[in-house]
Amino acid sequence: MKKVVLLLLIGIVFSCSDDVQIPEIIQPCQPVAASFASDITDNSARLNWCGSVNDAGECLPVTSVSWVVTYGSPGFDPETGTIITTTQTNATISGLSSETSYEFYVKSDCNLANNDWFGPLLFRTSCPAPTNLGIANLTKTSATFTWTPGGSEVSWEIKYGLQGFNLEEAELFATGNSTEHSVMNLQPNNDYEFYVRANCNSFTDGGQAGSSSAFSGPFRFATCLPPLNLTTTPTQNSMILDWDSNGETSWEVRYGPAAGFDPNTATAATTNNSTFTVTGLCPITAYSFVVRTACSATTSSAWVSAGNISTLQLGYTGMYTYEEIGNTDEPIFGDPATVEIVSVSDTERSIIVKYLANLDIPGTQPTMTFNFTLNCDGTVSVANDQDTNFNCGGANVLLGLGAATPTSYNMVDDDTIDIRFVEDTASETCVNVPLTEVLIRLTKI
Repeated sequence: MKKVVLLLLIGIVFSCSDDVQIPEIIQPCQPVAASFASDITDNSARLNWCGSVNDAGECLPVTSVSWVVTYGSPGFDPETGTIITTTQTNATISGLSSETSYEFYVKSDCNLANNDWFGPLLFRTSCPAPTNLGIANLTKTSATFTWTPGGSEVSWEIKYGLQGFNLEEAELFATGNSTEHSVMNLQPNNDYEFYVRANCNSFTDGGQAGSSSAFSGPFRFATCLPPLNLTTTPTQNSMILDWDSNGETSWEVRYGPAAGFDPNTATAATTNNSTFTVTGLCPITAYSFVVRTACSATTSSAWVSAGNISTLQLGYTGMYTYEEIGNTDEPIFGDPATVEIVSVSDTERSIIVKYLANLDIPGTQPTMTFNFTLNCDGTVSVANDQDTNFNCGGANVLLGLGAATPTSYNMVDDDTIDIRFVEDTASETCVNVPLTEVLIRLTKI
């Protein structure tokens, strides 16, 4: 009988011990102490909550808790809203409608009976942010900020300062119901930026209660005056740029093929003249050109674009005569002859020249043909395997392999091409020609 009583007592003790350990194994649901919305825009918001707060009302970190968030229109059933599960104490939601009220609830992700939704917390999305920020009436010390309303808003607020200023600490300026705002007393030759946001109600005094849109910006500009009235004059392989100085003295020019043009990676040049000639271009090819003022080593104006401009086609067909400039001793091609440009290719930039030459070969007057390829950079390429002979001071030499090889050209005008020849001293020399360079001018008949 004593053994039976002892066994019963032991069973009762172990049963009580099991009951005491249950709360330590199955933790209670984490309560929510506070919730709020932040970073509200016209189509998104950040939902925040605290598992606990300190005496100052600040959120304390909570770890190892999974949370369930639900949101929808005011009055919605939290069990049927849009559900988000997260281990963070915040969730960013998007795809919302502008100027619309929403509610959200939150609770820890557990199934105990004491796990109730915390909420609702009401918030309202803002109006759309302004777009198309820009400036007008720029001077060395002033500018007018401009923008386009994102919706039906009628008042705005701006912040501005030198590039990199602290947006949170900067002074806020109300603009009333105007979509532009003029600022004065700027520092010359400095880089600035401005932001603008809309007030989402009908007040226009800038001090009203109510939500605002997100800030648009920054829009960056410099109190460095851009060039004016940029014009272009194309040739076959160059472009003449001209602009009004606007009181400035130094500029940067950038250019390149129109397809995929990017001023940041384009060919760059600097000049102190308000006229600049870009050379080495290809005929009938579209290029883009931009110019900006360089006010200092670090401050420049906005780019001014000339748009996409095409160079001219070659157009050098027809009969030509030639003359040698700088060589009065003996013509490099023998006696004066008529030169026929058989064909001109705009894509290959080649000139096939055919002429009747009087070489120092007794009883002969052969017709000779050779090919120039005019490169975009103004050089001339001649195939080295051409076996065309021409006269050079009484000796016959090979074009491309001999004493006088064309190296560069200049399209003077629609009727004239100058081709420069350089004597190759490693080959047979022009014994009666004192110069090592000869310029042949082809002139259309």
